[in-house]
Amino acid sequence: MIISLVGKGSRTLLEDFDAAGIVYETRPPQPGVIMNFGDAVKIAEIAIPAVAAVIVAWLKYAPTRKVMITTKDGTIWQAEGRSVVEVEQLLISAKTIMAMDAKKPDSHHK
Repeated sequence: MIISLVGKGSRTLLEDFDAAGIVYETRPPQPGVIMNFGDAVKIAEIAIPAVAAVIVAWLKYAPTRKVMITTKDGTIWQAEGRSVVEVEQLLISAKTIMAMDAKKPDSHHK
């Protein structure tokens, strides 16, 4: 399973994966290749229940966070407001997963 990370704040999801003991492999974008996301994270399918729990908790922390799951039939689902069981079912049938945090950077820090 590969999760695409969009926006600087989306990397906080990795901190939550670390805290939950979820093992993942970061795949930075290839130089010279234009993509619509930043890093990608590869996670073993066996970790789906733990990943679902982390995603649900991560989304509850800030309203600027979004997780979109595209299933194999092409349907796009938002993970917000769903239970861990519902997100787990979506992850099982996922073709692509995108996590983003649309939080604006703090303009007071340089």
